[in-house]
Amino acid sequence: MKARLARFARAGGGTAMIAMAARVSGQFAMVAVTLVATRHLAPADFGVFAIAGALAMLARTMLYTGPFEYLLKLPHDADQPQGAGACLAATVLVALGWIALLVLLGLAAPFVFKGGGVAPVILALAPSVLLGALAAFAESLMLRGGAVRRYYAITVLAEVGAGLAAIALLAAGWGLWALVLQIYARTLLMALALGALGPPLALAAPPRALVADVLRWSASRFGSVFVTFLANYSGDLILGVVLSPAASGLYRAANRMVTALADMFVQPAGMLALTTLAADRARGEGEGRPGAWPRLAALFAALGWPALALLALFARRVVPLALGPAWAAAAPVVAVFCVARMAALVTAVATAELIVTDRQGRVLAVQTAAALATAALTILAAPYGAIGAALVATGVAVVAAAAMALAALQRHDRPALAEAARLVLFPLFGAFAAGLAADRAFGSSAPLVALALPLACAAAGWMLAAWPVIPALRRAAGLLSSAPSPA
Repeated sequence: MKARLARFARAGGGTAMIAMAARVSGQFAMVAVTLVATRHLAPADFGVFAIAGALAMLARTMLYTGPFEYLLKLPHDADQPQGAGACLAATVLVALGWIALLVLLGLAAPFVFKGGGVAPVILALAPSVLLGALAAFAESLMLRGGAVRRYYAITVLAEVGAGLAAIALLAAGWGLWALVLQIYARTLLMALALGALGPPLALAAPPRALVADVLRWSASRFGSVFVTFLANYSGDLILGVVLSPAASGLYRAANRMVTALADMFVQPAGMLALTTLAADRARGEGEGRPGAWPRLAALFAALGWPALALLALFARRVVPLALGPAWAAAAPVVAVFCVARMAALVTAVATAELIVTDRQGRVLAVQTAAALATAALTILAAPYGAIGAALVATGVAVVAAAAMALAALQRHDRPALAEAARLVLFPLFGAFAAGLAADRAFGSSAPLVALALPLACAAAGWMLAAWPVIPALRRAAGLLSSAPSPA
């Protein structure tokens, strides 16, 4: 067993484990803040921040696409300083545009959303976008240099530090403004640490034509982010318009709880897939290694899908313990969102493959259809509250993930599908079956015992079921070992 684990780490599994461990720390901080916030904020106040935070999230996410990805795949040649300068200029222009748009949205908020309080939070969050532009550029430089481990170490420090600050401010009675300051604290820490510890790079003033080229290449990626935002956050916004911020708060609290678990796997899967596949392309390896992206998706799904399946199974026990009895209605919403986040993992890796192979137009097409379907169906489902909006979002996410995978799949990838399926299904079935059986046996015990024993049995079931597919797990992890050397 020790020998197999050592080979797995040398094959690139160590990088994957570090990435997921970093996300565990970051998501632990987010969960801790959420748990404290639900005890200091009413659902309506949490909903106000959910609406304003969603709009600010859209602006910040725009900074992590387009020029960010363009820099990752930029060839290492004599023109690099001008290319990097063009990416920085394009990122700052995008940030300034979104600050102006957020100000307009803040001024219009009192006429759009039920209740009050959304406008000042939007206006307070708007300036953070410019700070986020500097952090995004520095992050792209660090990942381009292959310093994946250093990047995740910085991320952990920033997220944990900002989370602790938010918890202290919530305890001191700052209310939802503690969550606003958390965003500023995290962004500032990321910008300073990434800039100080990132690789040295000489920047040259780029010609306007080059900046325009970067923005043209990024146009479809910006569109993809926007439509993905509609798919992910239309529920928050539509519930806020049709019902109340309280409904948005219930919906977002459930979504955040699932995301805290899912992003331990989804974010590293998308980021490491993008950097690994982009490194192949930058080295001139043409179409890359056959079956690379299905194996990378399976590597992270073998861990992430069983965890999400168990959260769905035990949501009725976990939610009251975690958020408090007042939030018990979020349990079925949590279970539904677990399926959506399972689909999101496939989408993240397939999207990386399409971006690196310059097929980002297909990403935009799929995501546009998904966003329009989500928004339209959520309007119809809004009278049914958070559970109706969650069912719509999940159904669309599953269909979109299937469409994205089919778009990314090429002929030379097909032989890897059977191995990828075994790598995912064995651990998933083992963990879920063991957890379900133990739940039937110990379900009438004390609350903590009724949760702890089935989870322990599920972990044992996962390990037993994963044993036969360890060679496939090692081959999938080996794809990460040839990426730029992580520092």
